[in-house]
Amino acid sequence: MEQYVLSLNSGSSSLKFNLFQRMEDKSLTSQLSGIVEEVGNVDRSLLKYDVNNVRHKVQVPVPSHKEALVLLFQELEKNNIQMDAICGVGHRVVHGGSKYSASVLVNEQVIQAIHELIPLAPLHNAPNLTGIEEAVKLLPEAPHVAVFDTAFHSTMPESAFRYAIPNAWYQEYGVRKYGFHGISHLFVAKRAARFLNLPFDQFSGITVHLGNGCSITKIENGKSVDTSMGFTPLEGLVMGTRTGDIDPALISHVANRLVEDKGLALDEAYETVMHALNKESGLKALSGVSMMQDIRQRAVDGDLVADAALSIYSYRVAKYIGAYWATLPEAHAIVFTAGVGENEGYIRARILSFLKNLSFEIKDENQLRKQEMVIAISNKVGDRPLKVLVIPTDEEIVIGYDTLFIGCMNQDIPELYPFEV
Repeated sequence: MEQYVLSLNSGSSSLKFNLFQRMEDKSLTSQLSGIVEEVGNVDRSLLKYDVNNVRHKVQVPVPSHKEALVLLFQELEKNNIQMDAICGVGHRVVHGGSKYSASVLVNEQVIQAIHELIPLAPLHNAPNLTGIEEAVKLLPEAPHVAVFDTAFHSTMPESAFRYAIPNAWYQEYGVRKYGFHGISHLFVAKRAARFLNLPFDQFSGITVHLGNGCSITKIENGKSVDTSMGFTPLEGLVMGTRTGDIDPALISHVANRLVEDKGLALDEAYETVMHALNKESGLKALSGVSMMQDIRQRAVDGDLVADAALSIYSYRVAKYIGAYWATLPEAHAIVFTAGVGENEGYIRARILSFLKNLSFEIKDENQLRKQEMVIAISNKVGDRPLKVLVIPTDEEIVIGYDTLFIGCMNQDIPELYPFEV
């Protein structure tokens, strides 16, 4: 009987999924992948998925994540995939706190821990937990595995993760850098090491995840030793709608001005500021839109506002790359990934142009999209050239393999994933 592993990513208003078939050599092959959009908005909810290179769209009311999962399972059965053939279900969980440094089998203690971490990631852990709880009800016999976005960054030293804040905030409230996008950084770092024919525990470099959310990770000998996102995903780079690094004093300054100028209550003013920092800032604030394709095209066409937004964005990325490169004993590669990183050669070149001391020679391949390749080389450092790579990310395959090994095979996560071979 064929067996399958299901990867789930429950967002606040979406459910992303990928169903993998388990092959005889322990590899996984994607059979059906897609998303349920606008969960909770019954007038606009939509199921989209690809199977056998055919795109399907189903407009159907989806009032909750439970109905989204029921709808998914109905479509699986239509495609001759029975529920008892699913040997494990993997769940992306954004925040594992300091407790989880690896993926784990879901049990009551894990569910309780994810619930307790909701205050650290209310926009993410709450829907992640809902997805787990509803999936467990619908597939109670299958093992469920939690795969944490923070886990890869658990190897950061104290010098990188501690803030210079009152000790009680750290000890009692858990205020420290956790980092995010860890599943993506892990995957692309492992693929980059394979691309360069290096053992992963000897790979050092900088992985640059640029999508609507953006983060950079410094990797030394296969371990995350620093990353740009912090206590929340708000810290670090300029993003689609998030500010990235700011002076925290501006929060109280703007909140007080809103109290004085708009007559808001202080708590309402504070919530207004925090909403703006997360949802109305970043590229959206700088250019009026958050879609990089639109901003890039406007800049190419001579729009000075869009051009300035790209300079601000690109310089911040380059500044982090420069800091991480300067503090590594050696760097084998800088690796771009995610929607912008994989597809926007113009932006990649713009970022590299700010790294003046490395004097990158940009190759013609930089114009290509979404494939593993070398796009630039610097011959100004050390005995070997510093390469700039593009590696398309695949968080779902990491979730799939962790689920296969932990949930289906009762084994530890492999030191060498099949996608590295």
